[in-house]
Amino acid sequence: MKKILLVFVVVVVCVGIIFTISSFQGQNNSKQLQNQNDQINLQWNTDLNSALKESQKSNKLVFIDFYADWCGYCKELNKETFTDQKVKEKFDQKYVLVKINGDMYPDITSKYKVYGYPTLLILDSNGNEIKRQTGFVSATELLNVI
Repeated sequence: MKKILLVFVVVVVCVGIIFTISSFQGQNNSKQLQNQNDQINLQWNTDLNSALKESQKSNKLVFIDFYADWCGYCKELNKETFTDQKVKEKFDQKYVLVKINGDMYPDITSKYKVYGYPTLLILDSNGNEIKRQTGFVSATELLNVI
């Protein structure tokens, strides 16, 4: 009986050590990913009217990311697509960026007929829709749209 108890304790300790080591490695990986994401710093506006005025002054189009806090694909878009260097370069060259939480701004969401998240819109400087993309897109797919 003592041998079985000793074996059980050893197994529990080993599992605990393995779990601790894997958790530590996961934290390091997430810190490295966070550091990479910090290097891709997009300047998002939250006020559409200000973005439209900036668009008129800079002669750029407006790119809107309609999102919701509860939207899994929106989070994935932020982590995977908007952190791509080529996407950032294209955004910097051609667009004034706007993020709109559709749950907080139903009037804008309704105006642009946004029915699902994420919805990405490209507008001219007068607020007229040029292109629309609904749902998650990879960086490569987004580069084909923008």
